[in-house]
Amino acid sequence: MTPQEIAAIIDQHERWLTRRKGGVRASLAMRDLSGLTLGGANLRGANLAGANLHRTVLFNCDMEEADLFCATLDRADLRQANLRKVDMRGCSLKRANLNNANLELADFRGGALYGAAGTDSERMRNANSNGADLSNSAMMNCNLKGATLTGANLSGVNLKGADLTGANLTGVNLSEANLTGANLSGANLKGAIVNNAILKNAVLVGANLEEIDMSAVDMTGATLATADEGLPPDIRKILDEHALWIKGQAGKGERAILSGTDLSYMDFTGTNLSGAEIRDAKLIGIRLNGCRLVMSDLSRSVMTNAEIKQAILDGTNLVDTDLSGANLSGTSLGPVDLKDSQGRETGRKWPTNLAGAKLRGANLTGADLRLANLMDADLTDAILTDANLTGANLTDAMLDGVDMQRVVME
Repeated sequence: MTPQEIAAIIDQHERWLTRRKGGVRASLAMRDLSGLTLGGANLRGANLAGANLHRTVLFNCDMEEADLFCATLDRADLRQANLRKVDMRGCSLKRANLNNANLELADFRGGALYGAAGTDSERMRNANSNGADLSNSAMMNCNLKGATLTGANLSGVNLKGADLTGANLTGVNLSEANLTGANLSGANLKGAIVNNAILKNAVLVGANLEEIDMSAVDMTGATLATADEGLPPDIRKILDEHALWIKGQAGKGERAILSGTDLSYMDFTGTNLSGAEIRDAKLIGIRLNGCRLVMSDLSRSVMTNAEIKQAILDGTNLVDTDLSGANLSGTSLGPVDLKDSQGRETGRKWPTNLAGAKLRGANLTGADLRLANLMDADLTDAILTDANLTGANLTDAMLDGVDMQRVVME
């Protein structure tokens, strides 16, 4: 097609949209529009099924409710485009730029186009029966609310800051995708492939994470549940009972026993868990900021990349606990003054026990570690700036690469 013919079709389409004389809906199905510059064009509701839009510039285009079924959009420029409710089933969008595009309620499921103009034989064109291929594309700050991406290939995609609230991501390939700061609240990620994906500071409250292997995902700062809402009912009930137990009301409450449970990525910010038993638990990425865990038992638990800032863990048992990459800045891990049955001081102290704990790369800036037992602890590459280690037991502790600026040792 000549540029003049394409321009005429777009002009007629704009007339059709406004119901003016001479208006005709744009039908560009199966057309080769590769490399063209159509920035700012109004293509709302246009038929572009099976079209070749490879390297086409569609910057700031209005394509709401357009038919892009099985279209090729590899390396296309779709920045700031309005793609709301677009049919993108079976599309190929490899290395496309969709930054700041509006893809709300778009359909990215699989699709295959059969038949072609001018031929009698049935053939398949642009088949992506497992879902649209968006691999290595740029989708920063995209609006994908409620979008259907079932089975889509999003490997290597940059989805920083994207809004995927309520999106259907069942079986999606998110390997090595960057979803830093993305909102996935209520999204369905059942069966998704997330190998080496980055979900730093992402929000996944209410998301379906069934049948997913999260072991190789960077979930630093991610929120799966909030302290006020989102915690499983059984956990909430245990916390309520524990609160009554702490108050010491006769016959009321029960000590929290959470040993062996998986509380990974849950948010317990500000909760009082003093005296709780949470041994051998899986607490990866858990948020315990501002919590009280005085005399609690967290021994042998896995707490990698946990957030425990400004918390009180005085006298806590952390023997052989894995706190690698955890943020314990400003946290108190000091001793507890023991009292007798009458509440009188005994003069004895109960130090925090970190014997054999793994603190590789942990942030202990400004932490209180007075009298702490760090025997055989691994503090490789930990940050201890401004920490207080007065009287701490560092026998056979590994201190390679430790930042000990302004540490108080006596």
